Amino acid sequence: MIRTENLSVGYGKTPLIEDICLRLRPGQVVTLIGPNGSGKSTILKTVIGQLAPIRGMVFLDGRAMGALSPLEIAQKLAVLMTGRVRPELMTCWDVAAMGRCPYTRRLGILSAGDREKVWEALSLVHGEELAPLPFTEISDGQRQRVMLARALCQEPEVIVLDEPTTFLDIRYKLELLAVLKEMAQERKLAVLLSLHELELAEKISDCVVCVHNGKIERIGPPEEIFTADYIKKLFDIQTDDSELFVFRGGKHLRCGRTTGTCAALAAQGAARLLLTGQIPASAALTTPKGTRIEAPLEGCRLEDGSAFCSVRKDGGDDIDDTHGLLITAQVERWDAPGVSIEGGAGVGRVTKPGLDQSVGAAAINRVPRRMIEQEVLSVADELGYEGGFQVTIHVPGGEEAAKKTFNPQMGIEGGISILGTSGIVEPMSAQALIDTIALEIRQRAAQGHKKIILTPGNYGLDFLRAQGMDRWGVPVVKCSNFIGDALDACAAEQIQGVLLVGHMGKLVKLAGGVMNTHSRSADCRTELFCAHAALRGAGREVCQALADCSTSDACIAVLDRAGLRETVLDSLLSAIQDHLDRRVSGTIHVGAVVFSNQYGLLGRTRRAGELIDRWK
Repeated sequence: MIRTENLSVGYGKTPLIEDICLRLRPGQVVTLIGPNGSGKSTILKTVIGQLAPIRGMVFLDGRAMGALSPLEIAQKLAVLMTGRVRPELMTCWDVAAMGRCPYTRRLGILSAGDREKVWEALSLVHGEELAPLPFTEISDGQRQRVMLARALCQEPEVIVLDEPTTFLDIRYKLELLAVLKEMAQERKLAVLLSLHELELAEKISDCVVCVHNGKIERIGPPEEIFTADYIKKLFDIQTDDSELFVFRGGKHLRCGRTTGTCAALAAQGAARLLLTGQIPASAALTTPKGTRIEAPLEGCRLEDGSAFCSVRKDGGDDIDDTHGLLITAQVERWDAPGVSIEGGAGVGRVTKPGLDQSVGAAAINRVPRRMIEQEVLSVADELGYEGGFQVTIHVPGGEEAAKKTFNPQMGIEGGISILGTSGIVEPMSAQALIDTIALEIRQRAAQGHKKIILTPGNYGLDFLRAQGMDRWGVPVVKCSNFIGDALDACAAEQIQGVLLVGHMGKLVKLAGGVMNTHSRSADCRTELFCAHAALRGAGREVCQALADCSTSDACIAVLDRAGLRETVLDSLLSAIQDHLDRRVSGTIHVGAVVFSNQYGLLGRTRRAGELIDRWK
């Protein structure tokens, strides 16, 4: 629908950007991104004919733009640019109705069909209530919605938008982009736009065009463009090479490194110091997520046959109670082969069953243990050492910091846990995450999907794959801890069926009506197990054992010993179903499937059974 050939754009005779070759097909959303002043708006103004090309050609539906009449262009191409429109004595309905001008001929008289198109366009942008208001008396964000309605009721085949989310709050940004995506998919509208909100560009775009340093630097799908390294380069973000960023809520937020990554980096440095006698300045590794991380080493020393190195915990822009702590690795030669890993001062001990490590062990989880072992052995292989290692992780100040965490309630005493599954800490604004979840659900609805599987995270995705549920053709949306907000979004988009699949440790909270399952909001797992066990006849001893548990898996073990697993789970699942139904108020069919990493499938609510039987 839009094609440029060897296009050079700019002002006067001096090109700002040269050799622009773009292709925009029906049903495709192409987004220009780049720093302020890079030339995105200049490209768009040239494409729509507001600026004459310095060199090259622009084609619309196979014909040169210069050969088309204004009426021919207006019936194919709509624009929404950043310039302010100030019509006098016009209502919002009048402004939106201007989009019908290419079809009303000289007298400009609107037919009944034209009026219907205006109301349809206003409805798409949720602007019906604005229709009678004077355009000059509404907010900037409302004006942007009315101007989009004007463009949509033009019934274009191509729409070009320059920063269309300017002045809009996050709700309307999401809704506007969802409308564009829906129209691209359903009506084969070709959309060319520029955006500053990178996380929204990543969600909506089929193709991303990167404008930088006087040229089109890169063109590709979002998954190739939105990498931390390239985005830093594109926007000239000057950071240490070890720093990574994600984009949330229109901002770039710095990632941190987990305590597990810090421990592995420190162990690598200490092993190298032990075997070479030379103090390394830094250590680097590849995290389980595939991200390369390098960090400076502190406090490196040799002492009584042991090597010590420390790495400072960095929470990035998601600072927690462990931020700033030194994670220290003490590495010694060991007679036995392999790597023995232990926790020292400031690292907690497991005192209750059901956690990642057994009772009595240091609270260093499996993934960090594997990372520590891998890094130490890689140094040994590099330097030709064939003996074993004893690694002890210390956290000065860890015992005090742990008192501010949930460790004591979880049954971890005396210090912090050494954690991390991906190796990096990705900061996330809660509202930005909720908005992103809502946008994804809206996009699924726009694609015609009437059923959705919600799962909080990676454990749920793994379970879905193991059960073959990912092959049903039902889209899966990760909703994190925001169960209630995700259900609200599904109801708003008139999704007909929702299957919630999650770990019992999270979903058991739904039995108490808790719809944000983050531990900071509520951690009532054992209390709910205890209450429902009492309802099903459990005695004081069983209830006390449940109350003393630190995990849902430990609760299941108690119920198994008492022969109460089936009846208590039935009670919990019934309560979960009741609260799910209450949340959606009968607008959608919703059910839940709960599982455990240790015990596998634990059960499903009555509504989940109905949905699964139909969907299979």
